[in-house]
Amino acid sequence: MITIFGKTKKKPSSETNIWKKRSIFFYLPYWSDLHVCHCLDIMHVEKNICDSLIGTLLNIKGKTKDGLKCCQDLIDMGIQEHLHPISQGRRTFLPPTCHSMSTIENRSSCQCLRSLKVPQEYSSNIKSLVSLNDLKLVGLKSHDCHVLMQ
Repeated sequence: MITIFGKTKKKPSSETNIWKKRSIFFYLPYWSDLHVCHCLDIMHVEKNICDSLIGTLLNIKGKTKDGLKCCQDLIDMGIQEHLHPISQGRRTFLPPTCHSMSTIENRSSCQCLRSLKVPQEYSSNIKSLVSLNDLKLVGLKSHDCHVLMQ
């Protein structure tokens, strides 16, 4: 088959390939090793992204993507000099990023989510998932992440 502007013309061969385009994912090095390479679970991908965003925005220990290793990678790449870690004796100071929130802003965000009301059966009770003591969200399901991302 020859593909020209989305239309196919059959060659006189026994090849019966009905696919016109190949996904960009097929060019990833690990893609040929996957058992089911054409199936992406969007809800779990969205949950992973939501967890990473919330962990980074609320600066949850162990969940943030702005750690020391990340800042050291910036040094290796030679970019973002204002975000390079600053060593002071045995301690290392990480400068705040543009999306970093103070404790007051974190508390305000958590209180906003704590007061959030949604229609019945739209999502789980988000109030019960917000921990004001630890300033984090606990036990988010994939549908809750979908609602928050929307």
